[in-house]
Amino acid sequence: MTETVETIENISQNSNTLVQCLICAAWFAGFFIASRVFKHVVGPRLTRAAQKIERPYLSTLLQSFIRPCALFIALIGLYIGVRLLPFDFIHTDAWRTAQNHAVRIAFIVLLAWGLLGASKCVELALVGTRSRFDLGAGDTVIRFLERIYKAVILLFAGVLVVTEMGYNVNSLIAGLGLGGLTFALAAQDSASNFFGGLVIIFEKPFELGDWISTASLEGSVEDITFRSTKIRTLANALTVVPNSKLCGEPITNWTRMKMRLAQFTLGLTYGTPKRTVEAVTNRVRAMLENHPGVHSETVQVRLSEFADSSIDIAVQFYTKTTDIVEYRAVKEDVNLRIMDIMAGEGASFAFPSRSIYIENAPSLPDGKGGLQ
Repeated sequence: MTETVETIENISQNSNTLVQCLICAAWFAGFFIASRVFKHVVGPRLTRAAQKIERPYLSTLLQSFIRPCALFIALIGLYIGVRLLPFDFIHTDAWRTAQNHAVRIAFIVLLAWGLLGASKCVELALVGTRSRFDLGAGDTVIRFLERIYKAVILLFAGVLVVTEMGYNVNSLIAGLGLGGLTFALAAQDSASNFFGGLVIIFEKPFELGDWISTASLEGSVEDITFRSTKIRTLANALTVVPNSKLCGEPITNWTRMKMRLAQFTLGLTYGTPKRTVEAVTNRVRAMLENHPGVHSETVQVRLSEFADSSIDIAVQFYTKTTDIVEYRAVKEDVNLRIMDIMAGEGASFAFPSRSIYIENAPSLPDGKGGLQ
């Protein structure tokens, strides 16, 4: 490309200043129009063609590189147009060297831009591998590996840009090595959080969207990063927990329940006849065993104990749904049916009460009796 530009430059130098400026403007305008055509016509058509032949990797790659390529075409036009300007300082070796470095840096940046946009290919590859080999690569693993992919691209692009700017990367790395001990001490927490994130990713105690609880908080998992996990609590507040701390606590994953436990005590008054207690117990048990939202084999309804103010019937069962909204709907329906059973049997719910008996009332000083 440099030889072509020099040839065009030699032709332009034989013209007067006005013609040179017009040639410069024409070159830039031509490349700018070409970049617009590529962005709005050529690129989308290539992407649609890849989609029609069912090549998701190719269509994603093309889609991610449309804008970087269009911008690079415009930058090439600008590069050539500037080289054709009739100014003496533009034709010095220092200026041309700076221009060449700028073009190469722009190419590195735009290439990294396109590769970052193509991170969707990581997801497509993992999803294809999971479906083909039946691997457990969930959304959490996919998002985590996408972040690693982007970090690697940014690292290599940064190294190439620094090298292109004339800095010695080896000297830079050696300089960092002098403070390696300090850096390692300062990065202990970050390292522990990173490895905690790896534990979460590969052991998979939870994934995105799961409802979990620990000793310190409870909520829905919204994001998992290298350093921390974001949890939306019951109060709708977003809590950021370091991965090392989260891995060091017992984690309960409520989303992975196969069924949800419901248990409570049904208290009857002490004036309830034995026949009524048996009838209520049997009818509640039968109702639960035939309820569409309850696992019939898990139903337990038994007279458990004689409490201070009530005859207690222990009720325990598991619902088929684990969703909290549906679970509460099932419990509500069960409670309403129990109220109908109690009313049908003429039984009453007990409540805390206490009876006080006074055998002998003390005499008053005037000789009258006690309580009237």
